[in-house]
Amino acid sequence: MRKIIFTVMAAAALLLAGCRSAGPSAAQQASQASQASQTSQLSQAAGGAASVNAASAPAVEGNPVKLVPVQAIDQNPELPTGCEVTSLTVALNYYQIDIDKCDIADNYIAKGPVGTVNFRKAFEGDPRDENSFGCYAPVIVETANRILTERGSDKRATEVSGMQLEALYSYLDRDVPVIIWGTLDCEPGQFTEVWNVDGEELQWYSPEHCMVLAGYSVNSVWVADPMKGAVVRYDKEQFRTGYDALFKQAVVIE
Repeated sequence: MRKIIFTVMAAAALLLAGCRSAGPSAAQQASQASQASQTSQLSQAAGGAASVNAASAPAVEGNPVKLVPVQAIDQNPELPTGCEVTSLTVALNYYQIDIDKCDIADNYIAKGPVGTVNFRKAFEGDPRDENSFGCYAPVIVETANRILTERGSDKRATEVSGMQLEALYSYLDRDVPVIIWGTLDCEPGQFTEVWNVDGEELQWYSPEHCMVLAGYSVNSVWVADPMKGAVVRYDKEQFRTGYDALFKQAVVIE
């Protein structure tokens, strides 16, 4: 009985928070390593080109039709709930903006104690805190543009939420990676926390997760997943479920 109770409590704890995880199983690690190796091989086969396209990689399952060469970053151990910050770092680094995930977490992103801020306006908690939650697209847009302006870049972040998943592929075709919201490991989610902030009831959807969409094929998507620290492949329909549940949130930098 104690073992059953402990297992249920552990599972509930993972669901309640943001993108933190107890870590992949041995089988998942092997699968992720294989996917990361395949991604690297595909990029090398492209001869250093910006991405793999339909001309060099036919639309057969296992190969991306398009793969933008972003460099994945692991959010752990410094930012256990910092998937949004880490994904933004991946996107900024892709555009040669030299900035560290911890610098963004500590000095740029707006944040406040859990239950006291609107996660559409500030990070719910602190990315360094494993008991924190996260933020939605408008926060990342504001943070990105603050950094881009400070660095003298002519690029700007724009929210493109509401688009169908396949419609985002047009950005990838132009070598523009997409910061995208979904669920951790494409797991089913639910609303778990409710806060009242400034008279507005806010519901948090768990296990919320933020990644960088980098590639696609007929039945799969490739994302730089901060929890994995690698570019990994997910089934498109499973990924779509989480993307839709998180209100089809997406951000691009152009």
